[in-house]
Amino acid sequence: MYHYLLWIRYDGTDFHGWQRQTDLRSVQGELESALKKVVGDEYRMASSSRTDSGVHALRHPVGVKTPVKLPPVALFRGMNSVLPMDMAVVDVQTVPLGFNARKSAVAKTYRYRVLNQTNRDPFIGRYAWHVPYRLDVESMREAAQYLVGEHDFSAFRAADCDARSPRRRMHALVVERNGAEIIFTLHGNAFLRNMVRIIVGNLVTVGRGRLTPAMVKEILDSLDRTKGAQTAPARGLTLMDVDYPMELVASGALEW
Repeated sequence: MYHYLLWIRYDGTDFHGWQRQTDLRSVQGELESALKKVVGDEYRMASSSRTDSGVHALRHPVGVKTPVKLPPVALFRGMNSVLPMDMAVVDVQTVPLGFNARKSAVAKTYRYRVLNQTNRDPFIGRYAWHVPYRLDVESMREAAQYLVGEHDFSAFRAADCDARSPRRRMHALVVERNGAEIIFTLHGNAFLRNMVRIIVGNLVTVGRGRLTPAMVKEILDSLDRTKGAQTAPARGLTLMDVDYPMELVASGALEW
């Protein structure tokens, strides 16, 4: 068996999330269809993440095991020749057989975009949450710092989250304004279901003045999802990257 790590990019607007579904279009379903055309039916695939419907990805790693031996560049070109226009493979690496796309990950980075102006923008409307009310960035930054570090994030996960433990470590949570956009960048060891979107929903509520920064700490300590604010819509969320130990992914990178 040969083990490859595919880094994929997609516009999640027209996908019903990662997981294969019988009658709905999914990232997994499109990727499996392409793999069958390139390597045949003998393969096993494992994703690092299960993105929700409407969520995008810049670098989403997926492990593929197959008895078919191909140079990384051949797999790269083969996949991109059959994938749909809203999805692409951006890199291919060879990894050890013991590598696990989910379990071997040591950190993930997500970005959330908010369009903070009066009017909508049709050019970025698929990729940002339009909030037409003035947001106080400094208040959101202050609130964000209460979430940095290791915590029980029960108050910031979906009701149907099936993670064994709600404890996660947030390495950094940065809030920046870039013109009309406010960008939230979250870097942590792992994330619970809807965790990023719930955090952003609460921070935006702080930005509108409906919560104080200190109240975010109270919500965190309550361990109660019902104490917090809304979940931000999926369209503003992008999986930016996943980190692995250097020794596991250093070899076999695509070269031009």
